[in-house]
Amino acid sequence: MEETDIQTRTGERIRVLRVAHASLTPALRERERALVKVYPDIDLEVLTTLRWHEAGVYVEATDDDLFPVTRSRSYLSNHIQLFAYDPRTLIATLRRHRPHLIDMNHEPYSIACAEVLAICDFLTPGVPVVMQVAQNIPHRYPPPISWLQRRALRRVSAAYACSEDSRELLRAKGFDKPVAIVPFGVNTEAFAYRRAGTRIDHALTIGFVGRMLPGKGLGVLADALPRIANENWKLLVVGEGPERKRFEQALVERSLIDRAEFVGAVPYEEVPDYYHRMDMLVMPTRTTKRIREQFGRVLVEAMSSGVPVLGTTCGAIPEVLASAGMIVAEDDAAAMGEALRQLLRDETLRERLAKAGRARVEQHYSWEQVARKTYSLFQQVLRGKAATGVSHHVEVAA
Repeated sequence: MEETDIQTRTGERIRVLRVAHASLTPALRERERALVKVYPDIDLEVLTTLRWHEAGVYVEATDDDLFPVTRSRSYLSNHIQLFAYDPRTLIATLRRHRPHLIDMNHEPYSIACAEVLAICDFLTPGVPVVMQVAQNIPHRYPPPISWLQRRALRRVSAAYACSEDSRELLRAKGFDKPVAIVPFGVNTEAFAYRRAGTRIDHALTIGFVGRMLPGKGLGVLADALPRIANENWKLLVVGEGPERKRFEQALVERSLIDRAEFVGAVPYEEVPDYYHRMDMLVMPTRTTKRIREQFGRVLVEAMSSGVPVLGTTCGAIPEVLASAGMIVAEDDAAAMGEALRQLLRDETLRERLAKAGRARVEQHYSWEQVARKTYSLFQQVLRGKAATGVSHHVEVAA
């Protein structure tokens, strides 16, 4: 394993503090767990919230067997961009862990980002901060949010984005420091490949997984499904949200509700079982003022599980799928219906896409691959700091 400058000069492990509001349980900390498994020279501590509403379910923070997890109360708001951590918890964690690098999962315009940077400037002014971003829709923010964002972009040493769209937007904001593409990953063991069997006189299952929000394309899907009403299929919907009633009513009006099963929001640990009930996954997202698919984690979960995927041209979906899935224009119900018909009728196509999807996940989206990309960025940042002549000895203000 290649050594970093910290190891070479001091023999210390690299102390990293990961600040991430939703890194609540081992299943939701796969990114962090893979990093310390692949790189044991990382001495990691995670600071997260006590409780968060994640994917439609309230989740309580739990311990981890690989690294310490510190829980913080959240204040001001339950909105991801408007809440703040308990500053006393953040201060105590910085003083105890004395990180060489801080890895922050917050957008530059968020209150939590401003809080973390302000406290770091006081306690650990020489420690580099790396920021994980996903925003891919430009917005003009009024003061003081615009001021906080400009300050964050000046202070942060580097960033990593989940897609090319997100990196381009960060560049458009004037961020001229290193930006790596580090995607979301998937646990390839939990989301295990299931070889599809031959079905005889059995309805194939079309799956949808995700939040049922405006922009997720459920209206387009409702318009596409009547076009394949003469085919043998059923629909499995995993997720919850404000668009559920409208989607259910649309299926009632089209006499398709009897083919649909709605299971609502489920704990993340149960999601793999639902993929294994699907013969294909559809992601019909369409661009709105507030939604443009940032990555689409359900895409890589389905591909890892051996489920053929049909997506749209919205946001990062084509980037994630490449040639390992089918892609149709967003808002095109006719094209979506025809693509679903092809998947329903062509077992060879389903088998080919299932294999291609799994191969693409193993090459690009396993958590081990994500860990390698993350570690490479950390090395780049720490070596850049070493090149400035700044000591790696970490001083923490009393």
